Order: sequence, then structure tokens, then C-alpha cells
Amino acid sequence: MKITINGNNIINGRIVGGGYSSVELKKVNETKRNKAEGISKIKVESDCANVTVSTINSTDAKGPYYGEAYVEAHYFGEVYTDGKPELKVTTTGDEISITVKNKGNIVNGSLELNVRIPQRVFRSISVKTRNGSVGICKDVETKWLRIDSQNGRIVSEATFEEITAKSMNGSIDICTRAKNDIEVNASSMNGSVFVELENIGSCNFSTSSMNGTVRNKNHSTGSYKATGEISSMNGDVKIW
Repeated sequence: MKITINGNNIINGRIVGGGYSSVELKKVNETKRNKAEGISKIKVESDCANVTVSTINSTDAKGPYYGEAYVEAHYFGEVYTDGKPELKVTTTGDEISITVKNKGNIVNGSLELNVRIPQRVFRSISVKTRNGSVGICKDVETKWLRIDSQNGRIVSEATFEEITAKSMNGSIDICTRAKNDIEVNASSMNGSVFVELENIGSCNFSTSSMNGTVRNKNHSTGSYKATGEISSMNGDVKIW
């Protein structure tokens, strides 16, 4: 499948272009850390990297961060570009913002952004990527989780009270064990949506698929309730 976005051709999830005389292979391997004391919100934005969010123990840190809660961003991989890949980590109030972007044209590349956060309950976590997949690992906990991917798969095993996941071209997989009543809103234009729920006693979902099947086979027992809207325009919708 070929998609053109802002003059870039996206073929099978890879950015492919041509005609840039100053393009060269650039390797990226950069890590930045910010203290997480008083932080309740995490915001991640990427234009061309796969994003993974996981947890970290403060005792894993070395040097000045040993024994302290912190957020770590590791940006690595390689890319053919006439620009400069950049990683920025900033703190504003109770929010840490992590941004990766490439100033220039990308011909081809394979870039990863691994974000590690303290193992505690956050107020909100937001991840947005233009061309890349998003993975939220099992130990991540937040009250509100939002994931947007323009071209890439979304996988979340996080614990949340409310999740909104949207993908234009990619499947969505959500698996969670509820600790409260939860709300799940997930939609993909070109991809299937699968939701697996544990510790849920009842579900009340609005589900739809224009070109695919819809199945709700949730048989989990528990004391919590799940509500929301789950849809796909061109793909299956399954709730387990």
C-alpha cells in the first residue's frame, strides 16, 4: 500500500522518497532524562519513529538520577535524510513532553523511541505518531490514555480508566485488566480493532464495521463495567 503525506511516499509503513542530492545515512542514538517528581502527565509526539512506553524502577538509574523517579527517552536507529533527527524532552508544570522530529526530507529509515516512566498511576498519557506504531506496555497505569497513529499499528496493555485510540491506517489491539469501571473508545479507518477485557462483569459498547464482521464474545466475570464506542470502516471488530 502506498500513501502520500506532505510530499512523502509511505510504502508498507516505510517512508520512501527520491531526488534529494544531500541525503545521507544518519545514525541516531540519544538518551535524555528528566526528573519525574510532581509529574502527572506524559505527552509524546513523533513524526517518523515507532514509540514504546514502558515503566522503569528508580534504582535502575545511574549517576545523578540514582534513587530518584525520572522519565527516560531513548531515540535510536538510522535514517536516510537531508535533515537532522532531533529529540527534545521538556517539563512544563506537571507535564513532561517528549518530541522527536526530523528537520528535512526522509528517504528511508528505521527509528525507535523508547519512553520509560515511573511505575505509578498518571493522570494522563498521550502518544501521537504520524508514521510509526505505538506500544503501551502492561505495567503502565493512567487514568486517561490517548493514542493517535496516522500510519501504524496500536497495541496497548496498559491499565486505564478511559482510553481513546485512533488509527487511520493500522490495526488496534487493546488488552487490559480493569481496576475500575472503564471507557473504551477505539476506531480505525483501515484496520481491525480487537479489545480483550479482564475483570469486567458487564459491557455496553456501540460497535460498527462498514466492511468487516463484528463479534462481542466477552465472558469475563468481575465487578466492573465497560462502556464506549468501537468501530472500523475497513476491518473486523472483536471484543473478548
